[in-house]
Amino acid sequence: MRIRSAIVIALACLSQTAGISVARGEDKDTKTAPEGPVGFVLVEEDQWHVMADEPDRHISRAREAFLMADVKTAAAELRKVAVHLRIASAHASERVKRGLVHSEHELTTLARDIESGAVKSVEEVDAATARALHALADYQYVRAAEAWRKKETRISGQYLRAAADNMERAAARSDARMRASTAEIAKNSRVISSKLIEGTGYVIDEIGAGFETVGHEIERVGARVAPAKTVK
Repeated sequence: MRIRSAIVIALACLSQTAGISVARGEDKDTKTAPEGPVGFVLVEEDQWHVMADEPDRHISRAREAFLMADVKTAAAELRKVAVHLRIASAHASERVKRGLVHSEHELTTLARDIESGAVKSVEEVDAATARALHALADYQYVRAAEAWRKKETRISGQYLRAAADNMERAAARSDARMRASTAEIAKNSRVISSKLIEGTGYVIDEIGAGFETVGHEIERVGARVAPAKTVK
């Protein structure tokens, strides 16, 4: 019997905030897929990476809508990002879960405040979405490292590529020096991830060093995009 992990996503999540959960399906033969609850669709966990670019697309649409004073669309797009964060947090480690849940709540609040007219500056949108992208990068990095330890090289490469992309996107919302240094590390990480996905041309020590570099950079970006502490 082959055990396959599946993520259950509400079909409605593509258009609005929706409830989600995580399930592990048992596949007694390779031709029969596990079934999800009515109104939900199952996404195999090793295919979840295919949707890794979706949050950034929604963020870009939200930013554009905000600048066009289309508050309804901006809020709706941010809520879609919040759904992605919720899905990830449902099967994340406790440390990573905290960041994902915090960003989910932050984006939900931001969407509400945009609708009410309380948000006046696009910088507020950029700051919150940078933290969301960083939380996703952190989550994807941890998943990549876990897959590497399990010798699941293709899945590891897919998650590492997603982590590099979101790390770079988060840094892009900070200062120019941060953008430049992170872009170079992200570029090198994508080279390593490609080797892992293809399953050839990589050296164990190279992968280890690559993971260490990405981990340090994710921490650095996280410190840069964290909310400023209020001095009392």
